[in-house]
This record gives sequence, structure tokens and C-alpha cells, in this order.
Amino acid sequence: MNQDAEVTFEAIDNSESGDGGVEHGALLSRLCEAIYNEDQGQLASIKDQVIEAAGADVLVDAVAVSAHFYMMTRIADATGTPLDAGSVEPSIQIRELVGVNAFTSRREAQK
Repeated sequence: MNQDAEVTFEAIDNSESGDGGVEHGALLSRLCEAIYNEDQGQLASIKDQVIEAAGADVLVDAVAVSAHFYMMTRIADATGTPLDAGSVEPSIQIRELVGVNAFTSRREAQK
């Protein structure tokens, strides 16, 4: 991340923030929230909306990306992978926002 870049977490804070500059971004954000919340009813509804608005290929790609990030997070969490020194300071706000510092393996990795 460029130190001079202006960073905003508005697009990931909630699905009411707009599209985040991504085609169908608000819809995809709601899909991510449904996946995260494990709400089957909400997920079925939003899945149909994504297919109608963007097509089945976009739904498959979005779910695959979500699954990949989930997998990578699980691997890092399970192994207690610490942040590299250059990522600690720039990631403070996002780590607090998503609650990463509360993960057991994260606490162990800080020792």
C-alpha cells in the first residue's frame, strides 16, 4: 500500500454504502453479508438477484472468491501466521473493524 494513498473502508463497512466503484457492487456486498451471516433465506434471495442482474458466471466467480478468502484466512488463523512488520501499522483500522485481533491464533502470534 502506498503511504500517500487515501484509504477508505466505506465500501466494506456495510451494503448501504453504494457500489464501491464496482459493477453490481452493492448487490455483491449483500451477497458477501449473506454468506458471512450464514443466512440461508437471505442467501437464496440474493443469489437469485445476482443471477438476474449480473448472470450466473458472476455469482460463481463471487462465491469462489469468497471461498478462497475464507480458506486463506482459515489457513493463516490455524497456523498462527503473524503479520509482517510492514503490515502492522497500516492494517490497524481494518483489523479492529473486522475483529481479527480477537482470534486466538492472532493473540498467540503476537507473543
